[in-house]
Amino acid sequence: MLINTERALELSKKNNYIHGELEAMANLATLYLYTGQTDKSIDFTLKTIKNPELSSFPKTEMKIYNILGQGYYFKNDYPSTYTQFLHTLAIAEKHSDQFHLFRMNMNLGTIFSRLEDYDEALKYYDAAFKHVKKLNDPTKEAMMLSNMAFLNIELGNLDQAKIELDETLALLEKNNQITWLVWTYSTLGLYYLTLNDFENALVNYQKSFDMHEGINDVKAKADIKYGLGRSYFGLNNLEKAEKIINESVTLYASSDYDAGLEKAYRKLYEINKSQDDVTESLKYLELTEKLSNDNFKKKNRRNLTMLNAKLNFEKETEDFKAQSELELNEQRKYVKWSLAALFTSMVIVFIILKANQREKILNRKLAKQAGVLNDNQKALTQINANQDHLFSIVGHDLRGPINSLSEILTLYIEDPEGKKYFKKFAPQLKEDIEQVQFTMDNLLHWGKTQMKGSTITIKSISVKKELEIILQLYRNEINKKSITINNQIEGNHNVFADQQQFNVIFRNLINNAIKFTPKKGMITVSTAIRNNNLVIQVSDTGVGMTETDVKRLFSNTENFSKYGTNSEKGTGLGLRLVKAMVVKNNGDIVVKSQPNKGSRFIVELPRDMA
Repeated sequence: MLINTERALELSKKNNYIHGELEAMANLATLYLYTGQTDKSIDFTLKTIKNPELSSFPKTEMKIYNILGQGYYFKNDYPSTYTQFLHTLAIAEKHSDQFHLFRMNMNLGTIFSRLEDYDEALKYYDAAFKHVKKLNDPTKEAMMLSNMAFLNIELGNLDQAKIELDETLALLEKNNQITWLVWTYSTLGLYYLTLNDFENALVNYQKSFDMHEGINDVKAKADIKYGLGRSYFGLNNLEKAEKIINESVTLYASSDYDAGLEKAYRKLYEINKSQDDVTESLKYLELTEKLSNDNFKKKNRRNLTMLNAKLNFEKETEDFKAQSELELNEQRKYVKWSLAALFTSMVIVFIILKANQREKILNRKLAKQAGVLNDNQKALTQINANQDHLFSIVGHDLRGPINSLSEILTLYIEDPEGKKYFKKFAPQLKEDIEQVQFTMDNLLHWGKTQMKGSTITIKSISVKKELEIILQLYRNEINKKSITINNQIEGNHNVFADQQQFNVIFRNLINNAIKFTPKKGMITVSTAIRNNNLVIQVSDTGVGMTETDVKRLFSNTENFSKYGTNSEKGTGLGLRLVKAMVVKNNGDIVVKSQPNKGSRFIVELPRDMA
């Protein structure tokens, strides 16, 4: 294939045969894709897409974008895959190409099935079924039935899945479609696993594995290995189950498929737990939980990116329609002018004036719509950034300690050695839960600051009284590090502010000072009058920050968080919340810091001069 394709490319270039050159490039990209050279395949397709003549040959154009989408799919880049498949589907709809309408709807359904968005998957599969019937091709129909069987297993429709699998195997074996037979036998193995029929599951996964030789799909091979391991585990052959699951781990890792790694590690945790190997089971449990947290954040980011990809594609489609409509209006206008030339000059002037008036109105509408779209895009970008940060905090800083507590309690209840582990990890869990509580308070207050129309209640606050209460709250942490508190707050200094937000501001600042001050360090809290304001300073002799770090502290576009001197965790949310609340209370905050010399946070709020 390589020899003939390169020869075709050479002859096409020699004879200036553009279509032949583009077809040869598409075939080379396909060859590289199915021989494991995914990056090279993507490079070829991107190079081919740049050719301005490509749109003149829609079938070749659809082939190129489909190959590019498959390349991104092999690299687990689902948002890019989604974009390329949508583009191919749009071309197919424009030219009523039944084959590509079937193929792209099926591919899009498979993406969403893989991402466990079954409602979206069903929508595309239903569309694919309508088009495959028009093709009258039993092999293509078998492909659809195989995919639908997998989806019905995931949805729990096992009877329907078995009917589809039996029909699929009959069609594929008759037409000797090896690649799809591999997938279908693997799906049949999953069907029997769901029924806890481990013997039949093992038989079908083994058939799939034996037929997989020579097929370039590492993820599929990893899934088959994982299915074999689950089957052996169900048959209580723990040694073989562990060996094969470990082989699937290697394959999942080589294809960067973290979701597969997570489920493989979880199964290894179950295997070792059933063998009473506490050390190994805990090791795999920790790996599972880490991947679970990471995959949770990746899934949220991917979902947001998929949504952005869909919105961008729809916007481009609307822009294209608007442009086409404008061009059509221009053509209609020229026709009217031509017809008007047959009449009097007054009629011509009248038509031109009317056309210009309509054009100005249209331009004003388009300008207004463009402004609205731009505002919506900015709002969506900010919402995405906020959601991404919230998902990160909830998925890692909150979910992690709670999962750890759940696992330790399970060990305490179920494992003879559980009390020993509970005693060992209880102090750390207590600190983690206290940090969760502090983080939850910050999240709730931060959420309120983001709500439109949220109000604050301004009152006179005794600075000395409130800060001494806050310092008392952190007395254990201060004593633990033997930190000296230098209290220089004047007793008669009051400010006008919302009391709840005042407490949140200085709880965060004092908490940070404790976190980044080493043992036997000093924290100074002082007040001073400046014009009509009161300046409140929280200084420490801690690790300090560079100028670059100081600039990043209050950023809304990036998350900045560091571990404390005793490895205390942070979310990067606290100082952003402090900044928002200080501004909302008609104040200002300034940070001065030097590495290894400490930091000084200077808050200025309106003074109560009564």
